[in-house]
Amino acid sequence: MHTEHTKRSLPRVVVFFHEAVRKDHHIPYVFSAAMVLLLLALFIYPLFYALFRSFLVDDSFSAGNYQRLFNDSAFRNSLIITFLYVIIYTVGIMVIGFITALAIDVSEKSKLRGSKLMSSLLTLPYAIPDVVGAIIWMWLLNPQQGVVNYILSLFGISGLRWLTNTQTALISVILVSIWRLFPMHTLIILSGFKTVPKELYEAAELEGTGIFKQFFYITIPFIANILKFLVLLTIVWSFKRFAITWLLTQGGPMHATETLPILIYQHGFRYFNDNYASAIAIVLLVIVGIFSGFYMRYSKDADLHGGE
Repeated sequence: MHTEHTKRSLPRVVVFFHEAVRKDHHIPYVFSAAMVLLLLALFIYPLFYALFRSFLVDDSFSAGNYQRLFNDSAFRNSLIITFLYVIIYTVGIMVIGFITALAIDVSEKSKLRGSKLMSSLLTLPYAIPDVVGAIIWMWLLNPQQGVVNYILSLFGISGLRWLTNTQTALISVILVSIWRLFPMHTLIILSGFKTVPKELYEAAELEGTGIFKQFFYITIPFIANILKFLVLLTIVWSFKRFAITWLLTQGGPMHATETLPILIYQHGFRYFNDNYASAIAIVLLVIVGIFSGFYMRYSKDADLHGGE
């Protein structure tokens, strides 16, 4: 009697989930329904709400925000800065991650002392929060008291304003971002190196194939798919990078590091122009969606062809 009264007082959704869980064959549907509800709450609703707000201009429904984008020099500047950031960051982090992974792989195969310790130390930048990393580099790149400028002064180079000069601010932010995340790329590429069968190298050595030929004809083709996936993922991730850039420069100096995520933040939380910020966010979503579509298409093609 008490149970029936309790059920009547509960919302119907809660009662449905309670009954579904009680019956084992309904459990898959319960988890599926929970996932759908979570997706609706955390992604679908905010997405459509932002899309709706992007078409509001002074409480009237129009495409004025998108028309404003085409005439907004700040938006065009941010778009250019964003693509520069993505290109330089992607190339830089892939090259550094690859070289570091190769160095660790060679040192481990050669059983050099300290190779395991080196691998462990590599994870430190990735373990450090963005705020802590930004504070460390603000100190290191300080024009007067920074360690970097002190070392350069020993070679006759002085007075560099890394984060306050329009010529060096963007590349400084990119280098700090690469330092912050290259360990992840290193570990992924290193795991790719370890998946190459040793038998292939042994067979190549028996045929008299040199180390460089083994590297270019065995190692690279074997991990090519991993590298392609990592490049595509890095491009998608880099479009959304915000914390390090904001903490170091807040988009300055003179908008030199104002990427689209920072421009969205500026209009949404500093100028309180939520509708225009939503329009910029939708444009960024479309750009990221295009690259994500390439990633999904490539992933599907790779699966169909067995990863060849």
